[in-house]
Amino acid sequence: MQRALFLTLALFFTVSASAETILKYATLAPENTLWARVIKRCADEIEQQTKGEIKLRVFYGGIAGDEPSVMRKLRSGTIDIASFTGQTLGTVVSEVRIFELPFFFENTRQIDAVRAALYPDLAQKFLAQGLVLAGLGENGFVYLMSKNKPISRAADMQGVKIWAPKGDPLVRAMLAEYGLVPVYLGFEAVLPQLKTGGIDAFYAPPYGAIGLQWFREANYLTNARLANAIGATLIAKTAFDKLSAAHKKIVQAALEKSARELTEELRRENEKSLEVLLNKGIRKVEPNPEDLAQLKATALRVQDKLVGELYPKELLAKARRARDAVK
Repeated sequence: MQRALFLTLALFFTVSASAETILKYATLAPENTLWARVIKRCADEIEQQTKGEIKLRVFYGGIAGDEPSVMRKLRSGTIDIASFTGQTLGTVVSEVRIFELPFFFENTRQIDAVRAALYPDLAQKFLAQGLVLAGLGENGFVYLMSKNKPISRAADMQGVKIWAPKGDPLVRAMLAEYGLVPVYLGFEAVLPQLKTGGIDAFYAPPYGAIGLQWFREANYLTNARLANAIGATLIAKTAFDKLSAAHKKIVQAALEKSARELTEELRRENEKSLEVLLNKGIRKVEPNPEDLAQLKATALRVQDKLVGELYPKELLAKARRARDAVK
């Protein structure tokens, strides 16, 4: 009888242990940041709704590697879930870069409309690459900030040395059209290069400019929404397929909800951060209507130039229709 009881208890603990699934989640976001707080809420929600059967083990602050290496780990199954910025997402599904085209959006309502229109198409494209799209968000509108001179028109951009991420076809096309001189740097090198004159300008959402401390070397902010910076969370299909139908629904829904919440919080933070930058003495430069029209005309050339390289003409037209249906 004691042997039977022992076997029963052993079986119980084996079943209990096997019922718990750990999903490894990688992010560049450091702990104690807005991004990390939202991920923590998401992890708690998943654990609660699955009664502890699914748990997220989050690797913050790039511990799992930079974005390209994390993408490789996600596709090989070493990492189960990861969040990425637009450039890395675009290396897998280039069509996602539509959301980061220069002067494509006037306001957040248009972003939401285009996201709703394109999300199913993009989800299918990621799935074809073995990845489940689980939330498409944003880091906010990007503003051009400069150190040595105000920039209000295309002519002011000629020859300005600006930070650029290496290997980004969208940024390369955009800077070439505007006459800006790209200096390819990692995030960590931007501030030192601003200090020493290696670069004259950068672009970032206000909240990011403060978080990265780049604003300390900026004297001017061009008050025009240059572009929109996106982000998304992906699940490795191999890991997703191992979950029960109920758990799949919970995990994907929680991650998508997390992306929406993060987007809304970042929109509020970027608005407040813009005011902070101006209060710290950074001068707001207002392009006049003619100069702004010229900047937008140049942006249209960039958008059309990337047809066939990043996205088909039909998808760009679909995005434009969804955007133009919203004021």
